Amino acid sequence: MSHYLIHAGGAGFLLVLALSHLAGNDWGTSIMRGCVAALAFAMVARWFMRGVFTELHLSLYEQQVAAQQQLAPEADAEAEAGDAPEPGADA
Repeated sequence: MSHYLIHAGGAGFLLVLALSHLAGNDWGTSIMRGCVAALAFAMVARWFMRGVFTELHLSLYEQQVAAQQQLAPEADAEAEAGDAPEPGADA
């Protein structure tokens, strides 16, 4: 997940640096604002990607549970069919 943070931080830095410099601020102010923006963008990206990965993990888990629940009735039906005597068989 670190490459997401690096890309988000770099994008935030460059965006704010460019906008701040185009607004007429000097380079020192622009760089400081870019650094703060890099931190903020990385924190927001971390929050967002954690949510995405958590939901993907939950979705995979729910798919596995649904597959197990779908197989459980079939296994019960096979077990019941194996226990029942065959029709027409004398005991």
